[in-house]
Amino acid sequence: MEKLAVFQMGINEIKLTIFKFTQNGYFTIDEQISEPLKIIQDMERDGYIKPSRIQDTIAILKNFRKIVDGQKIENFICFADPIIATARNQIAFLDEVYKTVSLYFRVLSKDEQISALHSAVMYSFAMTRGVIIKVGDYSTEIIKFNRRVINNSVSLPLGMVTLLDKVSDKDFSKRMDKVVELITKELKKLPWLYNLDSDSEFIGIGEVFEALGRLSRKSSRYPLDVAHNYEITEESFKNVYNLVRGLDLDKAKKLKGISEKRADLIAIGMAVVKAMYNEFISNCVCVSTNDEMYGIVAKNLLGQTGEKPLLDILGYSLSSINEFYPTNINVDNNYSIAVILYKQLKVLHKLTRPYVKVLRIAASMCMAGKRISYENYTKNNFPVILNCGIYGASHKDIVLAAFVASSQNIDDFSLNEWVRFKDLVSEEDLDAVKKLAVIIKMATMLNITNANSVKDISCDILGDTVILKTELERDATLEISQAMSVAGDFRKVYGKNLQIL
Repeated sequence: MEKLAVFQMGINEIKLTIFKFTQNGYFTIDEQISEPLKIIQDMERDGYIKPSRIQDTIAILKNFRKIVDGQKIENFICFADPIIATARNQIAFLDEVYKTVSLYFRVLSKDEQISALHSAVMYSFAMTRGVIIKVGDYSTEIIKFNRRVINNSVSLPLGMVTLLDKVSDKDFSKRMDKVVELITKELKKLPWLYNLDSDSEFIGIGEVFEALGRLSRKSSRYPLDVAHNYEITEESFKNVYNLVRGLDLDKAKKLKGISEKRADLIAIGMAVVKAMYNEFISNCVCVSTNDEMYGIVAKNLLGQTGEKPLLDILGYSLSSINEFYPTNINVDNNYSIAVILYKQLKVLHKLTRPYVKVLRIAASMCMAGKRISYENYTKNNFPVILNCGIYGASHKDIVLAAFVASSQNIDDFSLNEWVRFKDLVSEEDLDAVKKLAVIIKMATMLNITNANSVKDISCDILGDTVILKTELERDATLEISQAMSVAGDFRKVYGKNLQIL
């Protein structure tokens, strides 16, 4: 296992992120540290990055180098925000950094930034077509994609800072209204935004959408404290936007979820999003916590291009988790057996196709709780699955999978915990969880030796008895004996006796 250090020179901070990666193409964040620094502050006066800012940048990077050198990391990626390119002394600045810290920073072009944002979404969302939006300090990026490939994109030179300077009014709510009007005029110049397929999805990246997500979750008492892939509905957005717009700036600064120092900028950013909801956003916006940095690393380590995107996001995500946090189970074989059982028992469970994704997550993570403790590991599965950062699945899918994997012994199912998630789940889901939990437990037992003994299973239903006939590659006495321990729970959930031959 190797490590990669990514140095990111942003507008308001310098960040070091250390990734662990394998030759199989999997990677995960191992460590992250950031230091606040407004590199281009005061640059507007004469176009030069000030010497004091240069020295502060070098001081931070020296300390970051100590961390990296201490871990003997030799793989580096160093990049800077496109706004750095507007500095008249950018070359001298970056040369000074290179001479002093031996780090060569490449300033991203707008095209590279858009490509990186697109990659960040393609490697963490299972979406075929849609629109990616990022409202930054000095620009707003909008990217339309179809079949996971970029169709159209634009970088508007209107960000939170530029709009705050451009639009003035003593009444801040009226200032926000003027921003909506200004952005609306710019959007109307982009006809491709008004020609979206009905199933297009929307992804928001950056500080504005993360703040919207936090305020939305807080106001709705959302039960899951996970930012990535949180869905901001149109109703929820209106509630948050009207709340922020209706407050004076001093009160807005006190809202939990908004940075006090950047409350005015975030409010302006929300006005930009308001214009987009008015014009072309037709349903919820999914929050992405992955930005350009994630996209750059994914493309670098996976060696794929936009023309050949990763298709099975969920499968890649689950395999990646298992790569870095392995359990003593053949995950692929466990899922294969679970799918066979799911198909063979379909006449009994009568579950619809969307539950297959839940089954896949639960089958892959059915022993994840062992990372906490072997004792009661199935119960421990619940918090692990909720918080391990699964990509390619909705929050509801992940919550249901957590219940399935933690209820492999049906008596462990917690109705009190279920009630906590009542806004995400339904009565139909409750029935599905119990049926899937039994399937997962049987699959795990039939895979208990990791010897791939069971190749296929057929099902006969004779009155009140279900007979599962196994096709074996080798002796599976232990597997069948262990699987029969599920007979009691099978009877409770499916209402029939179980025999496994």
